[in-house]
Amino acid sequence: MTLEDEIKENYRNRLNKNNLYNSVYSQFAQNEKEKKLQSLLNEFVKINKTTTLLEIGAGQGGNIPMLLNLGFTEHTIFANELLPERILAVKQKYPNIKIFEGDALGVNFNQKFDIVFQSTVFTSILKNNDRIILANKMWDALTSNGIILWYDFIYNNPNNSDVKKVDINEVKKLFPFAHKTKILKVTLAPPIGRRVGKLYNLFNIPPLRSHILVAIQKK
Repeated sequence: MTLEDEIKENYRNRLNKNNLYNSVYSQFAQNEKEKKLQSLLNEFVKINKTTTLLEIGAGQGGNIPMLLNLGFTEHTIFANELLPERILAVKQKYPNIKIFEGDALGVNFNQKFDIVFQSTVFTSILKNNDRIILANKMWDALTSNGIILWYDFIYNNPNNSDVKKVDINEVKKLFPFAHKTKILKVTLAPPIGRRVGKLYNLFNIPPLRSHILVAIQKK
């Protein structure tokens, strides 16, 4: 099975299992993610009208409103997506965003980006070698002093074999030539967050967080 087929199957299985965040939990988690992402960006780069960002595996564009809030524009955001129905959704919502269609490993991005961003893509890639290849592709797509932005979970879900954790040590190994790295532990673990709902912030303490948000700067 190719990486493209594997990702497609994993996405289908996630939907079949209804493995989606409820709206209350999702909103709290997204708000936290945006706030922490802003703090990382403030430390590593000053966003301006020319700062470019490529999102790998952009889905239906769920992160785009957050990126717009952070100071990017539709003309400086670039999206990569594999699934045709998701590509169509992004095109309909954000007609000014350029989309690189297809498997990221086979796409010619034909330019460099100040920031390359992935959000819960690598945990859908089960083979370690495929992870290494994609990480290298992201690294090569960066400008000098560019930044990888990373958001993904660090614990396995025993009830979902379609995904596999990427822990902190593996992230560091994927980008061995990083000049500077900062890691924030974020996001109240979904099984807890879905239950506590509006009490998200009360329970959101480091031992109960399941994801990391990482900035990795190139030399």
